[in-house]
Formats: sequence, structure tokens, C-alpha cells
Amino acid sequence: MKREAARGSKAAPVPWGTIGVYLVGVFIGALDNNVVGPVFPLLMRGFGVSLAWVGWTVSAYTVAYVASTVLAGAMGDRWGHQRLFRWGVTAFGAASLLAALSRVYWLFIVARLIQGAGAGAVYPNAQAEALRHFPREKQGTALGLFGAVFGLAAILGPVVGGALGQYLGWPAVFWVNVPVVLVTLALARRLPPARVEIRPLPDLAGGLAFSGLIAGALLAFMDSGAARWAWLGAAVVLAAGFVWRQRRALEPFLETAPLANGAGVALMVGAALIGFDMASAVFVPTLGQRELGFTVLQSGLSLLPAALSGAVLSGVGGVLVDRLGPRPVLVVGLLAAAVGGVLLAAPHLDTGRFLLAMAVMGMGTAFTMGAPLNRIGVALFREDQAGQALALMALFRSVGLAAGPVLLTLAAAGRGFSGMFGAVAAASAVGAVLFAAVPMGGGDRSQGRRGEGPAALG
Repeated sequence: MKREAARGSKAAPVPWGTIGVYLVGVFIGALDNNVVGPVFPLLMRGFGVSLAWVGWTVSAYTVAYVASTVLAGAMGDRWGHQRLFRWGVTAFGAASLLAALSRVYWLFIVARLIQGAGAGAVYPNAQAEALRHFPREKQGTALGLFGAVFGLAAILGPVVGGALGQYLGWPAVFWVNVPVVLVTLALARRLPPARVEIRPLPDLAGGLAFSGLIAGALLAFMDSGAARWAWLGAAVVLAAGFVWRQRRALEPFLETAPLANGAGVALMVGAALIGFDMASAVFVPTLGQRELGFTVLQSGLSLLPAALSGAVLSGVGGVLVDRLGPRPVLVVGLLAAAVGGVLLAAPHLDTGRFLLAMAVMGMGTAFTMGAPLNRIGVALFREDQAGQALALMALFRSVGLAAGPVLLTLAAAGRGFSGMFGAVAAASAVGAVLFAAVPMGGGDRSQGRRGEGPAALG
């Protein structure tokens, strides 16, 4: 009876009002990771701290976001995705209020940590709950919508942050979240009841150890000197604790069996390479200033072609995933990123080639970050593990994102920006070959059933 009801719900019309609530929740979290950059000078003056310390506002948010994504994704599979979504939105709103009211820097950093944790809880649970309202053959479109939201946040974040900071001061960047959160929570109360599976709770000690080791590993990449080794040592200790708990717990925190094969390993490596490509965007404004003579404002706007094409094409990528399967879309996206890297790495860069490279790399992001990669990840896991699968995809990308700046800086040490973006082109080409060569499932594009091994992934 339960299986028949689930099939019947898939045939029902898509409740776009419900989907809209989840999209708004994801949007405010994604926006907040892009909105802070323009107010860095204001934060430095307001708190009397250096640029290095201000940079930790982004690091704190990112680390908490990634760690929370994995923990909350697995918890949502047991406690209900809608419940975790509401908790995440509430935590994000409370932390936004705390950040706006902070007058000492340590409290501001605490607020950013809680913000990141709240946004991390929202992301996988919003997507997993939204997927439930789409039939199997249209889930690529659903994931594409969430990818488009991230692209839109990347476009609007710096603009909103700059305008609010310029005219209202840096606290306005956080005050603006509060009414949006209140409206989102009010709308969430009207959402139809979510389906909750009665399952044993996962091992929370193992979950906390896993989140801690991810945070330690990311901080090891972001920090330097003795602190880097301290973070790395903490990550190693927590990794050992996590493995020990996985073996002893009655209900392990993570289900790793779906990744313990060729397809799973290829997925993890490919996702990290995609994150590595995305990390290169932070160096584009500097490239524009040094190679093309852009002003600071022009260099900030130089990412708009990539962000715009990424936002527009994310939805297209989702539709193509439904029609062709995720693998061809991923390969095309990675090849586009490789072409963009070559265009930027080639000598005698001019503005026309730069803008073309940005548009092409935006296409690469659209066809890799959202629907295709997440569709493969979801298909490798059971249907009741969608939150965990989506969280792990975000984790693997974040590994590449965290390692990217360090590795790209090393690549630039010898040959400057040519070496840096040549490395991007090489990583993208490796990813394209990986996804093209390693079988991810059967031959039918969209009829595979999750829960019976790797689904057909095209």
C-alpha cells in the first residue's frame, strides 16, 4: 500500500508553491556566502581587525556549512527533511540577528558559524524534500532549478552586499535576512505534511566526528604555518574516531557501500575536480586587474558573464539530464570548463577572449555543479537516503573548493596565470575522461529504480 501511494503521488501535479518555499530557503543561504565580500573594508574598520581576520568570516561560514550539510542531510533522512529545513532556516535567521548586533569580533565569528550551520541544514533537506514532488523522469529539472538558484545568488550577492553596505552600513547585510527568514518560516508552516520514514537514528557520535574531521581538513587547507598542522592533526584523530564508530555502531552514521565501487570512486574524484574548477573563480578579478588593466569595480563585475550564463543554463542542464542522462551533460560541462581554462591560459589575453572564457566557464559550472552530479549521487543511494546523497555531493565538491586555492597558487608560482588556468584546463579534461570512461550504471537513461544498485545514468 505504501509503495502504491508513493507511485500515485508521483503522478500528481508538481506543487510549485511548495517548491518555491524550499527554493527561497536555499537562496538566502547561498546569497549569504556571496554578500559579505563587498563589506570587508567596513568590517575591518568597524571591528578594528586585519584583512586576514576578516577572511575568516568566509572560512567560518564555509566550514560550518559543509560540516552541517553532511550531518543534517543524514539526520533529515531519519527525522524528516521538512523538520530539518525549518530548524536550519530558524538557526540561520537567529544567527543573522546575532551578527547584525555583534560589537565584538569573536561574537561575530560565532554568528557566522551558526549561520553556516543553519544554511548547511537547509540545502540537502530542501532539495531532498522537493525531489519527492517530482516524478523520477523529471528530477533532473528539479535539481536544475536549485542550481539556477545558486547561480542567481552568485550574481546578486555582491550587488546586494555592496548596495546595503554603501548606504546602510555592514549590519544591514545581516538585518535583511531576518524578514526573509520570518516569511519563509510562516510559509513553511503551511507546507503539506512531509513523509517520514520510521528508521533507527544514526550514530550521532560518528556524525559529530565526521563533521569535525571535515572541518579540520578544510581549515588545514585554509590556514598556514603551525596552525595548519594542528588542524590536520585534529582531522586525523577525528577520522580515526569516525572509522571506529562506523565499525562498532548499530546504525552507522553514513552508508558508504554505494560509494565502495568504481562508480562511487569516480564520482568522488570527479566531484572534487569540479570543486577545484569552481575555486579558480576567486582569482579571476585579480587576473582582470593585472592582465587587462581592469579597475577594482570592473574586476568585480568581470565574473558576471560566468554567473549569468551559469544561472540561465543550470535549468537547461536539468532538462538535458532528464532527456539524455547525467553523464553526457557532465562531460560537456567539463569540456567547456577545459576550453575556458585554455582561453585564459593562452598568452596575449584580450578583453574579447576573456569575456568568451567567462561565458564558457559559466556553462561549465551550470552543467556540472547542480543537476548532473546530484542526479548520479542520488541514484547510487536508496530513495530514503536522498538527503545523505545530496550532502555527500556537496562535501566532495567542497574538498576541491578548499584545496583549489592552495593548489592553484602553487601552479601559478612558476608560470603565473597561464600555469594557474592551465591547471584548471587539465583538471577539467581529466574529469571529462573520468565520467566518460567509468560506467555509472545501466543503459536506460531514466528508468532505473533507486534502492536496487546504481540506477541507469546514461
